Amino acid sequence: MFEQPLALPAEPLWLARRLVDRPYLSLLWAQNGRSAFLSCDPIEQRHALDPEPELLLGPRTPLHAVPRWIGLLPYECRRDLERAGQGDARAAPHLSEPQWLRYAAIAEISAAGVRVVGDDADAVAALAARLRAPAPSSAPLELAPPIAFEDPELHRARIRRALEHIRAGDLYQVNLARRFAFGVRGSVLELLARLLERGQPPHAAAFAWGALGVASVSPELFIKTDPWGSILTSPIKGTRPRGANAERNAELSRELDRDPKERAELTMVLDVERNDLARLAQPGSVRQAVPPHVEAHGTVLHRVATLQAELRADLTRREILERMLPSGSVTGAPKVRAMDLIAELEAERRGLYTGAFGYLAHDGSLELGMAIRTLTVREGEGHYFAGGGIVADSDPEREVQETLWKAEALLGLLAKN
Repeated sequence: MFEQPLALPAEPLWLARRLVDRPYLSLLWAQNGRSAFLSCDPIEQRHALDPEPELLLGPRTPLHAVPRWIGLLPYECRRDLERAGQGDARAAPHLSEPQWLRYAAIAEISAAGVRVVGDDADAVAALAARLRAPAPSSAPLELAPPIAFEDPELHRARIRRALEHIRAGDLYQVNLARRFAFGVRGSVLELLARLLERGQPPHAAAFAWGALGVASVSPELFIKTDPWGSILTSPIKGTRPRGANAERNAELSRELDRDPKERAELTMVLDVERNDLARLAQPGSVRQAVPPHVEAHGTVLHRVATLQAELRADLTRREILERMLPSGSVTGAPKVRAMDLIAELEAERRGLYTGAFGYLAHDGSLELGMAIRTLTVREGEGHYFAGGGIVADSDPEREVQETLWKAEALLGLLAKN
């Protein structure tokens, strides 16, 4: 391992602006927002669920929790779970296969300061030098009015169709989304900076990877594993807009926490996640690590809970990802039937949305955030999805309103632009 401490401000966006002209810039927050990781100039790219199967879980080292690979795992990469021969005439999404980049040096930014670490001395020195240099100029961020703003009635009709399936007993819950499309010019890093003005979520990220740009302010942990074989997942279900003051926030939090529909929605998702974990876990080890509670994230309030399990020793990372992707939190129950209905009812393919992003560390552990509150950009067009879980007592009008709550941070930027 090679390391260079840097006497620079521990401000991830300030540091990332020094790399804005470098290829394949990655910035992501991890460890529940306590640390950020920053890099550029990858040395390798792979397109498998597990980019390095030969990298085994290992003991703690100075590099143990530092990203070795940073990756995007789109929802699309697990559509093989849907019924064979279904076909799909919808336009191709911005991303449809896994993409992992291997970095030989990473800047770690935390309360302890800034350091560049890696397994290549030259790469560590080069990244440290770039972070010490002045920031290059970059194009200003420009957002255009929506290119395609789906008629709310189309989403209401989609929800009514889903409710018919639920009443018929086809499934218990399905997560349905609508897409907002925008014109986007400039750096996704600056887009992320604007989104973070509304608050710091635990899994914020920006990726400028060639023709693809991604900016995310995700509040949700998809999965986290550690070298000792433990796995965590923290599904989110239930949403309210944040109030104008602390008193109103407390009132809305109580309302959300007591709402029977929202409670049922999270309960069903937890059951799906328990089932997925049970197929990976040592017998009897699946447990609720954190009970359901309300958290504030950006412009909204959410109900969230955390499940934990101990993984079987014979599993590979690929098997873990195959079982857990896509999360029941963003599909429904039963998962595969929900995915079939999503493909049937949604107007656009999801791409990265409701997949995952994050890193594979040098010790073989994973930390992946859920790809929600996430904008992808290609050729100047930005795609942003917002959705919600539909259960038997869902109200279509309220569900349409929830999509606007979840898009409010981005729609608010358009209003200011």
